[in-house]
Amino acid sequence: MIESSSPDGEMLLAGYFVAVPESLNGSGLPRAARLTTASDCLMDRLPEEGRWFGTTLEALEACLPVLVPVGARLYALLVPADHVDGFVADMVASDTYEPVLLAHLDRRADGPVREVAAGGRVLGWEVLGYDIGLLHSWLCNNLYEDGVRQLGVATDDDRGLLPDREAAVRVAAWANARGDTKPVTWFPAALVEWDTSIEGRTGPAATEVPVRRAAEPWRLRIF
Repeated sequence: MIESSSPDGEMLLAGYFVAVPESLNGSGLPRAARLTTASDCLMDRLPEEGRWFGTTLEALEACLPVLVPVGARLYALLVPADHVDGFVADMVASDTYEPVLLAHLDRRADGPVREVAAGGRVLGWEVLGYDIGLLHSWLCNNLYEDGVRQLGVATDDDRGLLPDREAAVRVAAWANARGDTKPVTWFPAALVEWDTSIEGRTGPAATEVPVRRAAEPWRLRIF
């Protein structure tokens, strides 16, 4: 279980993924030099699309047999505890759902609450929704220009992410009140990135990102 040092509250680890940031510059979208998102629509995953992992070791080992671009990195998705229920309900209702995400977030189960691996840094926030087995971003639902105009929010030029939880919560609430988006429950989420390069078929074997023991006091600051 991840807790913020701010009053924003508890953060839950959804899962890990490996992806390659790409530049974004399209109509109705922000300009981002290295777009970073958990959306399956806007960022290429490794070793295959839509793949989530329960641990960092699983993610790194899955990339060993494939060719890995230089820019590939390991990421984690963190969801505020008070926004998890809608996300989980959409996963349960879907005909195709992601077992890793459910295993981490579905509080009806008695499984352990997972802690995020140490050594990562919070990049920023985004707004996501789950539909038919895939995560979608507010950016790929033609909401960006309206959000900038109506809410006054802005994404950073490097990653295309919102600056803080407050902005992401506002966008999520606003998107949920609309009737012209995908039929999903929009929720705010934070992205964590590790700087270590991902090793693939052409490099040495990858090792586990150190995980801080649950007994060791640690707070991840969510800015």
